[in-house]
Amino acid sequence: MTPIYGLPGDSLSAMWLQQRTLERFVLDQTMVQTLEAVGFRKSWKAGDVLARYGQRVERVSVCLSGQYKVLLNSVDGHSHFLRRITAGELFGAPSALAGSPFPTDVVCEEAGKTLEIPRQALIQTLRTEPDLALGVIRSLATRVAEMFDLMEADLLPSLRARVYQRLQRLAQFNGQPDRFGHIALPLTQQEIAQSVNASRPKVQQELKRMEREGILRLGYRRITLLHHQSP
Repeated sequence: MTPIYGLPGDSLSAMWLQQRTLERFVLDQTMVQTLEAVGFRKSWKAGDVLARYGQRVERVSVCLSGQYKVLLNSVDGHSHFLRRITAGELFGAPSALAGSPFPTDVVCEEAGKTLEIPRQALIQTLRTEPDLALGVIRSLATRVAEMFDLMEADLLPSLRARVYQRLQRLAQFNGQPDRFGHIALPLTQQEIAQSVNASRPKVQQELKRMEREGILRLGYRRITLLHHQSP
């Protein structure tokens, strides 16, 4: 097996990823119920844009159901896939609380509902609900960790390393484990290519190579990381 990170014996791979595990934080039911008292539900259908890059927002959103894709726009006008937001995740807090432009596009892929909390209502609630305030802080901390993780990925020595790292990270947030310990990712090869800012043919070449080595299995709109062959 060819080392993922290009080191002798691939001594870095497992330890490197374990030390940099990112926790996927979601609001618990009590927190969501607290926010429901001051917010309102909104329905979305596939193709709807929840937020646009550069937009000023005055509310924070909590995903209740459905699935939403996060896209980062580059200076050349291309959209880069980051990951999907799923039930229980809060988003939009930096923009709403700090008044900063929204940093990404958020697009609905699978119809669902969000809980929308106006900025002032959220601030007033956080002043009286310390557990909720801590939850929002943890959510923001997760986003900061993700940002540094993306920056670190750009320093990896090869496309192969970047592809593998992104698959591992996406598995933590959007993976679906099975009874064998494998983790299925509902991703297309084009989305992985967008995620690492590379051409689809080059990414496909690396994915095929990993499949031959038993690291993963490719399927229709799905990539499965194989537990027993973790590099």
